Amino acid sequence: MDLDGTLLDSKASISSLNHYVLQSALDQGLGIVIATGRRFSSALPYAQEFRGNVTVVANNGQVLRNSPDGQRISETYISEKAAYFVLSLGKRMGYSPLLHVDRFEEGIDILTESPITDDKYHHYSGGDLARTKVVKDLSEHSGDRALVICYLSLMKEELLELEKELLSLPESSEYRTVITKIPGVSYCLEVLEKGVSKWTAIQSYLKIAGLDESGVISFGDELNDREMLFSSGFGFAMKNAIPSLKEEVSYITKYSNNEDGIAMTLLELSVLSFR
Repeated sequence: MDLDGTLLDSKASISSLNHYVLQSALDQGLGIVIATGRRFSSALPYAQEFRGNVTVVANNGQVLRNSPDGQRISETYISEKAAYFVLSLGKRMGYSPLLHVDRFEEGIDILTESPITDDKYHHYSGGDLARTKVVKDLSEHSGDRALVICYLSLMKEELLELEKELLSLPESSEYRTVITKIPGVSYCLEVLEKGVSKWTAIQSYLKIAGLDESGVISFGDELNDREMLFSSGFGFAMKNAIPSLKEEVSYITKYSNNEDGIAMTLLELSVLSFR
């Protein structure tokens, strides 16, 4: 399940009913995977609200780790060459990129060229300085275990123009782009390694666990959930999902993220047994 707009309500909390039903699933031996565009350190506190092992797909599939111990399962990095040209082009067009890096154990998640509290980042990550690091030139860190390159704007049209330019680069064969809206922040254009998505990370989890794709029930609300909703045995777009996603999927929840959508759907499907 996705976090924002899916498992989390508009107050960025897991409701009591969602928690009860999902904890019951864990207790009955079912696997829970949180699949989010957030960095692992941001998703981990939510995973740790549950007793037992929860798998976390972070950075839209670039990293797969366990909770509560944070053990790494798999990772994929953007190539140094592709990251260099993506960062350079964005900066030439006047944007201030954020570079997500895989340095969780060192206490570093994001590299920027100015403090994350700068207005141009629109309160990204809640303005938390704890796991960010300011560097002189991001281009010099293109080989620093790069997970995701982010560009922010209050206007989606601006990011669509930037996306068009990024996809015209010769190096675009090595990466893909996705534009989502971060609640309370801005629109976000993310550049990720080609062929990597939440679903490819989930596939890695399934292979290790010896599970079949047909047994997966997934929930999401944005375009970065598209692959997992289409590939799961049952892929549900939330009632509050963006219209373009709801137009494509086979299943839509009757309830939004503010109406215990995940719990209510699992209960209606009789996935769990209650004595």
